[in-house]
Amino acid sequence: MAELKKEAAEGSSTAPPPTERGKNHYKNRAKKQKRNKFLKNAKSFGKRESFGRGAELEQTEYNYLVAILETMTKEKDTEERQLIANNVLGQLKGKEIRTASNQVGSRIMEDLLAYTDEETFAGLLETFAQNFRVFCCDKFASHVLQRTLYVALLRAVAPLQTDQQGEEDGEGEEQSAKKQKAGGAAERGDRSVWPCYEYCLKEQYADEHRQTCRQYVERMAKYLINNLEEFVWEATAGYVIRQCVLNLGGITEKKATNDAKPLTVPEQWHKLLHEFNVQLMAWPQFADLIGMEQTATILQDLLRALASTDDAFQLEQLIAKLFKEAFYTKKVKKEEKDNGEATVKQEEKSDLPKAFQSDSSIRLLEVCIVVAPAAFLKDKLFSKLFRGHVKQLALSRACNFAIQKLIDHTTDKDMMDMVFAELEDSMEDLLQTGHTGVVLALAKACARLACQQGKFVKNLLDALHCVEVAPTKMINAVLHLLPANVTPSTAPKIHLHGSLILQAILDFNKPIKFVTALLEMPNDRLAEILSEPAGSFVANAFVTGRFVGEKSREKLVRHLEGQYAQLTLSVHGSRVVEIMYEAGNPAQRENIVRELAEQCERLNGKPWSAKVNKRLLVDLYKRNPARWKVAIKNDAKVEKMFDKLVGGKKRKAES
Repeated sequence: MAELKKEAAEGSSTAPPPTERGKNHYKNRAKKQKRNKFLKNAKSFGKRESFGRGAELEQTEYNYLVAILETMTKEKDTEERQLIANNVLGQLKGKEIRTASNQVGSRIMEDLLAYTDEETFAGLLETFAQNFRVFCCDKFASHVLQRTLYVALLRAVAPLQTDQQGEEDGEGEEQSAKKQKAGGAAERGDRSVWPCYEYCLKEQYADEHRQTCRQYVERMAKYLINNLEEFVWEATAGYVIRQCVLNLGGITEKKATNDAKPLTVPEQWHKLLHEFNVQLMAWPQFADLIGMEQTATILQDLLRALASTDDAFQLEQLIAKLFKEAFYTKKVKKEEKDNGEATVKQEEKSDLPKAFQSDSSIRLLEVCIVVAPAAFLKDKLFSKLFRGHVKQLALSRACNFAIQKLIDHTTDKDMMDMVFAELEDSMEDLLQTGHTGVVLALAKACARLACQQGKFVKNLLDALHCVEVAPTKMINAVLHLLPANVTPSTAPKIHLHGSLILQAILDFNKPIKFVTALLEMPNDRLAEILSEPAGSFVANAFVTGRFVGEKSREKLVRHLEGQYAQLTLSVHGSRVVEIMYEAGNPAQRENIVRELAEQCERLNGKPWSAKVNKRLLVDLYKRNPARWKVAIKNDAKVEKMFDKLVGGKKRKAES
């Protein structure tokens, strides 16, 4: 270890700066370290003759599993994975329950299940189906049961996804990669180096095997429905219920994401989902379900699944029952306590409906806000639960996220006016308490609904004490979300919410004050802002703003002249250079390339700078400007033809 530290110290002077690492370097390193830590712990358990947590295994069995685990930590191609999966699960035949109930065995079986062949997987499904209760109630085996349900879902519904797959083929690589990542999020924390989402959807299986997988999902769902009263209170079985409910709705991600589309599933699965809903609503103790995190999360996933089926009747029935029996009840007295789950001070809680009395009920209410029909959201949830309490909830650490959800999903201008009226005088308080997300939600809603924009800008500038200050100070105050009269001891970084608020303001109907302020800033300070990760997206908002004039865009391109070479040296700044190049007129584009050509050799030393040079043909311009003009025109013609073929969208010119 000492030698390693010494080598690191000696090589520190020549080590590349952190900014030169790949985008996902630290994330990937953390995953690798976590996998290696699990393997290291598994080996140490074996040395102490303690063969893993959970079911006790023989020493030879445990050592075999550890060896397999070590093999699996290395990257393998698909054929190697299939071979390992079939061989290992063949060796474990007859020992599936005991192996799945062991921590190491559970981890291995989870990763291998997706790559098993039809015969092996069908045999496992039958074994699991005969022992549902054992698997549901074991803290390690339940993870394996969830994975079998997930893999069976993907294999069963893969042929139904032809239309969706066709849409993905027409999308860009970046969007497709995002979808793959979202799809894989359902896999246990997304820690596995053996992903199964794309593999199971693309692999070819016999129709008979797909039918077996479909029957397994339906059999599991019926078993859980019949034992719902018992399993809903079990910690491990609760996760299995959640997985089953989401899968019946075609949802593969446990975490809610806005851009993820549910898979197409058979109509029969929707009927099973409705059976879950009907049975839960028929319970006499239905109102008690929101009091525990474990049961409230089941209701959250049920709401998400029902929303994905587009059955408005079933969805509104469940939301209405939650509203009537769990959310909208008599106000809690000061003396009343809620078993240590208090989220707001008792004095504040006495004025609020029961929906805001615990963390679990607040999270459930947030999901209701997201999936509720617009009329129900306005007439019931807002009018009965939020109205008159918006400021108090926005300043609450636990409840301000519910306010953000409410504002984000408001589609009615009258309702937005009422929310804004309760919050307009508390903008400074929100910033001081750190609840900047509420201010951001207001900014986005004002831009989306085209209402209260002037008041929002006035209140924001008043809160930041920058109504009558220099343009640079005003922009800095918004980006850092710090009052202009406050001087921090160290240079503050751009606040993510501050950048997003500025981007939303640039989408307002009259963003002239901020457009002018950006154009009047010293170009070196503006370039510094645009070089930062959060600040770089201000350029996107400026260029694509609906009410930012074409002349203002050209002024910004001209204003940054002399800073383009410096911008290109940073990862995010290089992206801004490309944006400015696209926004400029032909003469401005040539000026940008001329500036880059003067430092061509220096820029080629960075991968992102070299990419910009290659795309803008900077090397060609340096050798022969006349040939560059011809080449750029030809490239523009090719791009136009390509846009016509694939239906590319052009930016509308705004006056």
